[in-house]
Amino acid sequence: MTVINEADAPRKLDQGLVGANSGAAPKIGRQRRFLSATDPDSVLLDDFQALIEEARQRGRASPFARSRAHDAPLRVLLLGYTGAGNTGADLRTIETIRQLHALFPDRRLDLTVFALGALLDHPDLRSAHLFVPRSDYLPDALAQAVDEYDVVLNVEGSTYTSKFSDALAALLVGGVGLAAANGRIACAYGIDAGTMTERLTRFATQTAEGVDIVCRSAGAGDKLRSLGLSVEQGADAAWNFRAAPGARLALPPRYAVLCPNNPFWWPVQTNVNRAIELDIAGAQSALRYGPLSFHTWDDLRAARFTAYKRGFATIAEGLKRRGYAPVFVAMERLDKSACDEIAALLPFDAPVLMRGQHTLDALVGTLEDAQWIVTTRYHASVMAIANRVPVVGVSMDSRIDQLFAENGLSDWAISCEARGFEQSVLERIDAGIGPKLDALRERYAAIAGGESRAFARMGERLKRRIEARC
Repeated sequence: MTVINEADAPRKLDQGLVGANSGAAPKIGRQRRFLSATDPDSVLLDDFQALIEEARQRGRASPFARSRAHDAPLRVLLLGYTGAGNTGADLRTIETIRQLHALFPDRRLDLTVFALGALLDHPDLRSAHLFVPRSDYLPDALAQAVDEYDVVLNVEGSTYTSKFSDALAALLVGGVGLAAANGRIACAYGIDAGTMTERLTRFATQTAEGVDIVCRSAGAGDKLRSLGLSVEQGADAAWNFRAAPGARLALPPRYAVLCPNNPFWWPVQTNVNRAIELDIAGAQSALRYGPLSFHTWDDLRAARFTAYKRGFATIAEGLKRRGYAPVFVAMERLDKSACDEIAALLPFDAPVLMRGQHTLDALVGTLEDAQWIVTTRYHASVMAIANRVPVVGVSMDSRIDQLFAENGLSDWAISCEARGFEQSVLERIDAGIGPKLDALRERYAAIAGGESRAFARMGERLKRRIEARC
């Protein structure tokens, strides 16, 4: 794994699997098998599984030391999707860092972030160390480093799911599994669960021993309990975040934010041969996601994406007619192309805002001050509700559906594949204008307060476990 340039953010995942410039030789056998496999992602899961089992066997033969001096620094690894230009992932990491400092005000904290990119445009992100691997191959890098930490927290939300990538799930699930197998405190912290492949389901159930799993939704908890896993109820970590007061962009006085993406080109999968062929030919691919992986794409997905873009363009035009200036916010850097393509369909200019061009605080501040938000991104929904901004979710999977349904807002979430979703969105906006808006905002305030208290309870449980062990 290597830290990458901001301009290369889409390469984050593969450079976490096989890097180029780490300081020590990798386990060549495992890495070579991964690179030469017909199904590299399965090999990655197998390698994590093998390393976890090896650690368990060592622990049975020679039990791990369970405590350290209380005056020693508390060493915590925050494992996630930080630094890749995904605003929601970074919000979660920031709020976890802040919570740890609040929980242990009188204790020295040595915090390390496993960064999958170099876009660290917030002081709390820059306050932590960056993980420096001693191996190019991710399973070996984590196995070699786990002894350096007392606590490993998976701080990414989309964890137990194959929606985006089994390789990313391997990092998150396998990382805390390795920590637990090595006698460390390990926790999946406020995570979600969705549809998993058979191989990921098997991996998740086989590596959960010793891992505290705290879910951010009841639906996620039910999903994991159905697999026989023990879970606790918690909250997403991002609910308490507020943008710095001075981080505001010059925007129209009445504007609505749209946060689309491309819901149809997931998952990404590793394809070494295809990558080599492109490199030899000196060719490019719009589907390439870093050195070795590619988005999934075909004519049907393209047609669905075309309909989605037209739908969002219709929503933007409808908002304009209702007196709101449309503003596009790319919640992840990868979303900018979708935002640009939708904006190009409009008969008027609409700004497209993206991390890198603007800071995390500036983008969140844009969400906080909007009159309406229409989003396919989960954390734009969270920021809307937390700031009492009326929001309509255009969902691509169960995350937004669960967030809204579990809080009595199911009418405000619409599938991105529903026929005529754009008209349904505009109907919801029309229905929310007037006296109903005050009641909706009061509901939002109650939801945000409950989520904030649930996150505080998560922290207290974590604190008790740490104090008992470290």
